[in-house]
Amino acid sequence: MRSRSGPVEAVAEEVGRIDASALVQTAQIVAGNFDPVDPALAGRLSRFVDWLNEQPPLRADQKHAAERQLRKILATRLRLGADRKRIIGIAQEKIERPIFVIGFARTGTTLIHSLMAEDPNARAPLWWHTHEPSPPPGEVPVMAERIEYAARELDELIRIAPGLLTLHPYWDKRGYCPIECEEIFTLDFQNAYPSLLYNLPALAMILDASNIADAYRFHREFLQHLQWNQEPRHWVVKGIYHQFALKELFEAYPDALCIWPHRDPVEVHPSTLAITAVLYGGITNWQMDFKALGPAFVQSIAASVAEAMESPVVDDPRIFHVDFHALTRDPVDVVRRAYGHWGLDYTPEFARRMQSWLADPSNASNRYGRYDYAMEPFGLTRDMIETAFKGYSRRFRLGAFA
Repeated sequence: MRSRSGPVEAVAEEVGRIDASALVQTAQIVAGNFDPVDPALAGRLSRFVDWLNEQPPLRADQKHAAERQLRKILATRLRLGADRKRIIGIAQEKIERPIFVIGFARTGTTLIHSLMAEDPNARAPLWWHTHEPSPPPGEVPVMAERIEYAARELDELIRIAPGLLTLHPYWDKRGYCPIECEEIFTLDFQNAYPSLLYNLPALAMILDASNIADAYRFHREFLQHLQWNQEPRHWVVKGIYHQFALKELFEAYPDALCIWPHRDPVEVHPSTLAITAVLYGGITNWQMDFKALGPAFVQSIAASVAEAMESPVVDDPRIFHVDFHALTRDPVDVVRRAYGHWGLDYTPEFARRMQSWLADPSNASNRYGRYDYAMEPFGLTRDMIETAFKGYSRRFRLGAFA
């Protein structure tokens, strides 16, 4: 029996590893772009693959599924590079006064994003933009089939993680679903957002602090790609990481405007962990210890928040801070006040479109039911959360400091 166990384990280990150089070669064939790969991009891919290979060994089917998604993302990235090289005008696009919806997940960021995208003078990145961005929308007509093809990826994500729509109903917009900037970063292997990498049976990596400037540089390039040869409008984007990188954000976009909703952390983090559990439970076949994940997650986020609170950029006048309960009472008024704060043109048509969006039953937040949040399944207590985020809550008068 012993003589057999060694070879079997060795084979399993070999099957489960991914080869970054092979991914580059095959992605070049898929993309039809055989230019030398940018060393920085190749380095990020190698680092990403090394991280993945350090996880518990993958079965052959898991390895093949993960490689398919990695290859698709890399091929997409190579196509974007080829488009930018072929169409000189893409790099000349000016991204002016973009609006960033920032802050924790589960604080109304998607609601704000959706409403601000109703401005006739705005545009927002959508699901199909990150899944099928090439060729640029300004080069050829975008066929319904192209958007439908991208939408099937979202269908698969929802299939493997049932319960997501109750927690995040906006995903039922499929190809037209507004997306987070973490997806854009993932196209450049600066992040590992699960909507693009749901076949990786592990918690995603997050943006490396040493690469933040590079990540925002690519973010701008991606918006330029989507904007080229299109009707001029300002961008409305959102992401949960921006609150931790405000200095770099404003360095990349000096004229950016930010709206930052704040909610009691005791309400935020059980909700955040619930959607994390449902999503990664589906991805990992529930092979995770969520009671251990909760405290580690809270402490990690709390440390990042405490560091962010030390930055004077938090009080920058380009940022409009919002109380979550004010947002839920009258979201249109919150947007109106934000536009006034920034000196943007707030039109009657924009107000009418937001009211219409809110009145539409297909946008109701409870259209797939409601979810009762709890702390105990994630090893959390009220005292643990209040203590971890005491400085943040005091700063924005939340919870016990309201």
